[in-house]
Amino acid sequence: MRYLDHKFVGALALTTLLAACGGGGGGGSTPAPAPTGGTDNAGGATSGTDNTGGTTGGTDLGISGSGAPIALGTIDGFGSIFVNGVEFETTAAEIILDGEVATEDDLSVGMVVTVQGSINDDRITGSADVVIFDNELKGPIENIVVDPSGEFATITVLGIDVIVERVATVFENTTFGTLAVGDVVEISGFPEGVADLRATYVEKEEDFVEGQSEIEITGTASNVTDSSFSLNSFTVIYTGADLTEVTNAQLTEGMLVEVEGTLSGTEITATKIETEDRLEDKFEDDDEFKVQGTIRNYVSDSNFEVNGVKVDASNAIFEPSSLVLAEGLVVEIEGVWSNSVLIAKEVESRRGEIEVEGPVGALSADDRTITISLVNGDVTVMVDNRTMYDDDTRAASRFGFADLAIGDFLEVEAYDDGNRLIATNVDRDHQDDQVLQGPVDSFNASLDITVLGITYSTQGAQFEGRNGNDVSAAAFYADLLIGDYVKIEDKEPSDGIADEVEIEGSDDDGDDD
Repeated sequence: MRYLDHKFVGALALTTLLAACGGGGGGGSTPAPAPTGGTDNAGGATSGTDNTGGTTGGTDLGISGSGAPIALGTIDGFGSIFVNGVEFETTAAEIILDGEVATEDDLSVGMVVTVQGSINDDRITGSADVVIFDNELKGPIENIVVDPSGEFATITVLGIDVIVERVATVFENTTFGTLAVGDVVEISGFPEGVADLRATYVEKEEDFVEGQSEIEITGTASNVTDSSFSLNSFTVIYTGADLTEVTNAQLTEGMLVEVEGTLSGTEITATKIETEDRLEDKFEDDDEFKVQGTIRNYVSDSNFEVNGVKVDASNAIFEPSSLVLAEGLVVEIEGVWSNSVLIAKEVESRRGEIEVEGPVGALSADDRTITISLVNGDVTVMVDNRTMYDDDTRAASRFGFADLAIGDFLEVEAYDDGNRLIATNVDRDHQDDQVLQGPVDSFNASLDITVLGITYSTQGAQFEGRNGNDVSAAAFYADLLIGDYVKIEDKEPSDGIADEVEIEGSDDDGDDD
């Protein structure tokens, strides 16, 4: 019998991150309903565990239940919880939050969790025995660089660069626009090829106080003495630390550890140190596993990594079928463990390069579709078990399809599977500019442009070219090709005339190259 330690989820993500940093239900065939909600993430947690001081326990929790983990990914909705397209029943599950026993109410959409349990034959329902959340990083924001597009920013926390996104990152006690230097933030996410980490969940806990605020960081111990060691750019003093969760209670050179403590300058005074587990120890051949994250160290379809997991997708089915694997893409992979490699059966895009922002014009519970009504036309998207729901209006604590109403302003990311648009993210927000991003159907130079069947006049608009620089209308249209992805902004009050038009990169995750 094999047991899943609560430290495992953090180790999966951060083993890969270290290289970037330079440091060490029932069966059956009836489809499950779409997720019914998440936590209120714009203004604060809705319940439960006090996380402001870090983990407080000093003993191994001894999590029960046999078998390897079966899923690693974001919580996309509740009912009980949706992870990687599977609705896991959690009635009898043990839930662990940052090393402490918790309840489902303490979990949030966007948290990266490990699930141990079983998946039913229908592949979309299952039962969780254990659900574990362990943040990847906690500390003060040292620097913030906002991309000119306003869609994402890079924040630096404890020397680690983290991408946060306006739509795809879930925020608690803060927002994309109110993050500030000095905020102590807890971050969950995936190792990222461009920066060090792509955040799916960011929670502000407090303002940083040197020598007092709790921080958490994972790294490889070097220059180990009986009182200190080096970790990335920090010196860790551990004379008073709890080492009960360190192998043999003895720190050694090259050991992968998670450190909790306080920070003064570049010196961390550790209060607790834990040894991080190795992925290979958690699986046996033929174990099935689902993992979500960004593709890193891509060599070929048969040789890359996702969230620290080595993957061979040479014989996998892709969704959409046009998906081209590359460094930095956000994907979900289902496969079978074999000789320390996940042999992928299916690879699915988890981000969309199609974006629509506007009011809800129609809803269909039967078809699971949402129609966004822009001034010049409608865009309809379908939601499924993988759609992540997020409510920045704080109107619902567990936001999902059932909470939507005509007139709600939504920010939607989706991809085209060849027959329809599948929503990967649905974010309810306050009224704002209408936005349409997608492939160009047709255009009349310097006059108008048609995207997803909707035509906008571009006379008087501002233009941005492929290199991100402002260009004239003539230069923009001279470079434009049918099929290019463009982003059209119709500023509030929206009138159906484009105010800004820019050519976007085609990277399958909605980000500007």
